[in-house]
Amino acid sequence: MTRQPVPASAGKTRVSPSKDWIAPIGGWRTDVEMADMPKDAAFLLDNFFPEANRVRARYGYLAFATGLGADVKTVIPYSGVSNRLFAAAGDKIFDITAGGAVGAAVVSGQSSAHWSAQQYTNPAGQEYLRLVNGLDTPLLFNGTSWTNNYIVGSAAPVTQNVAVKNVPYTLSFFGTGSITLSGAHAGVLNGTGVGNRVTLTFTPAAGTLTLTVAGTVTNAQLETGSVATPYVSSTMITGISDPSLLIAVTAYRSRLWFIEKNSTNVWYLATDAVSGAATVLPVGGNMKYGGTLVAINVWTIPVSTGLQQCLVLMSSEGEIIVYQGSDPSSTTNWGLLGTFKLGRPLGTDRCMLPVGADLAIMTTDGIVPITKAVQLDRGATSLGAITAKIGPTWRETVGAIGTTSDEWQLSSFPKRQMAIVNLPSSFGPYQYVMNTETGAWCRFVGIPSSCWATWQDRLFFGSSDGTVYEAEAGASDNGTAIDALMVGAWNRYGDGLATKFSKLIGVTAQIGVSTLMYAGISVDYQTKIPTALLSSVENSAAARWGTAVWGVSKFPGTVLARKFASAGAFGAALAPTVRALISGSSASISEAAVVGGEVLYEKGAPL
Repeated sequence: MTRQPVPASAGKTRVSPSKDWIAPIGGWRTDVEMADMPKDAAFLLDNFFPEANRVRARYGYLAFATGLGADVKTVIPYSGVSNRLFAAAGDKIFDITAGGAVGAAVVSGQSSAHWSAQQYTNPAGQEYLRLVNGLDTPLLFNGTSWTNNYIVGSAAPVTQNVAVKNVPYTLSFFGTGSITLSGAHAGVLNGTGVGNRVTLTFTPAAGTLTLTVAGTVTNAQLETGSVATPYVSSTMITGISDPSLLIAVTAYRSRLWFIEKNSTNVWYLATDAVSGAATVLPVGGNMKYGGTLVAINVWTIPVSTGLQQCLVLMSSEGEIIVYQGSDPSSTTNWGLLGTFKLGRPLGTDRCMLPVGADLAIMTTDGIVPITKAVQLDRGATSLGAITAKIGPTWRETVGAIGTTSDEWQLSSFPKRQMAIVNLPSSFGPYQYVMNTETGAWCRFVGIPSSCWATWQDRLFFGSSDGTVYEAEAGASDNGTAIDALMVGAWNRYGDGLATKFSKLIGVTAQIGVSTLMYAGISVDYQTKIPTALLSSVENSAAARWGTAVWGVSKFPGTVLARKFASAGAFGAALAPTVRALISGSSASISEAAVVGGEVLYEKGAPL
């Protein structure tokens, strides 16, 4: 008689298989079919940032500097003997280094708060900030003072014209001579002695002010404001007929380089100079597609002998012009490396970002590394774009917003491996954010930013409410709960269109003391917000720093916990869905991170 295996007991047959799922560390994907998504992809990833081994809810933001009175268009970091942070809003620039309610503006009477800023260090080690905005006379910060002297050759000035606006100015000098004002304002300032400083405060009409110098006049200074500040030598950029037309600045090969608005001209200063005579470099003869220059930056190329820097220009039509060398007046130390065509730039001067030895360029076709731009035809650059994984969404977004808003910005936060694309506020409070280490994308929601900057390894953004906020800080959005939502990859579990009835979802997660985490299942490519609460971790006294027992106590949010929630839903395709609500103090963060989990389901619809 043939021996037969003992049949399994019907009561012990497993009818609800479980399937593992992993956190979508591959990030948000809109470039793949929903029915065929990679296991590490996300259908939706809002306020969850994909890291190398988990996805974590972004940290919050808190008010850092308040009372700026208008939309903050530029946050300006300065690093030197004393580190400073400035912000431009309305017609003013404020020193916000100390945070809190701002005091009096350090610069006022400007026409725009959208500045292009470049820090520069001369051979003597002095750190400067040079600012241009295409509307106002360029500004200079020397590490202690924003005094800008509009008189050329101020140590021993001669008669000259100065472009002025309808704001207060103060004229001062030493000597026995005189300066007579005409044109935009009529008046005269007479000297009283070689060692005496005389001053005159006045408000001219907007236009050209003529300063006629007679006799002995030294250390003359014309500055905005109603008070004469300590004398500085001329901060003017000359050579160009109207320096207020300079719209973008960068430092390259020991010089400052500028773009002239609505032109194809580049201007550069003498070696190691931050002011003085500028020389024009006409670029139009090398441009094949028309348009004007809008952005300028530097590309560092690895070569056999080390690294070589190149100057990169971008036109309004998306043409990239690359030069090598350091002196355009030299036939042996300057040359055109090449021109390349990309999509049109998004915004203007903030569409480029140096990334290591590469240069990322934000265009209508996506964010394209220049190393890809020089290799591929424009028709194929989208394949090499670092936005390829969200390519369809990128094109839809650009189509909805357009290209001209000055709120488009490509920035980075190296401390958290983040590249941040600021979307114009007309589209809503959104940013597309990429992990620069893995190339995975997500979307930040609820951050009302106009511009971004990093300073002292901290991330800041300016907002339309006249506040500068610090991001990636605290356990709430300035008192409002952080709402993060993750929908993982859709999965049919190898059973085609057959219906599955999900019963339970397991989540392996880190859950902080100020975090509520919910889990569930979305079905058939439709997001379902989960309402089943996963157990949270108690903040016991034994688990507080300073009182905890080493090796025994557990700190909330720092250890992995396996939690389960009911997940009743049925459909052909299932996707794990996790929501985190974080609402805590500004003094600490509260983790909400997901590593993976399991889904328990049955085949067939429920009876």
